[in-house]
Amino acid sequence: MSSPDVAALYDRVAILELMARYCDRLDAYDIDGVAATFTIDARSDFGPGRGGSVLGRDNIRRRIASGQAVFRRTHHQLGHSTLQIAGDTASGVTAAITWHERMSGEQELLALRYVDEFSRVDAQWLIAHRRVEVSVVEGFEGTEWNWWPRLPPEV
Repeated sequence: MSSPDVAALYDRVAILELMARYCDRLDAYDIDGVAATFTIDARSDFGPGRGGSVLGRDNIRRRIASGQAVFRRTHHQLGHSTLQIAGDTASGVTAAITWHERMSGEQELLALRYVDEFSRVDAQWLIAHRRVEVSVVEGFEGTEWNWWPRLPPEV
């Protein structure tokens, strides 16, 4: 394997570990740890019913803290991921299943995907832009979402 191939594999693993760290810190309600996965000037859009578009790490931190505070516990499980890496930037789409238990005991489930842009900052990969798109929602009554686009079936 050539040196560029090894570097590309290293970057891929580092981004996948970043994604896993985001989920791990979110499920632990370690809001500072979650915020640390974003660039200072990051943008996020978790959907219109979950705060809409937010700019800046501090604002993303506040949005995530308030949105997650209603849950007793959560579980975010990552699935397949596609990544395109070009120097110090990358983009990717990662599927996930997320489970939430509200303080009342009510349970909710989402099948979603993270549509991300990443930046390497001081030799560390971080999330520069995150958009959440859902395909399955159980619970979350009255919440508006960004829907995972799907082509119409051929008839």
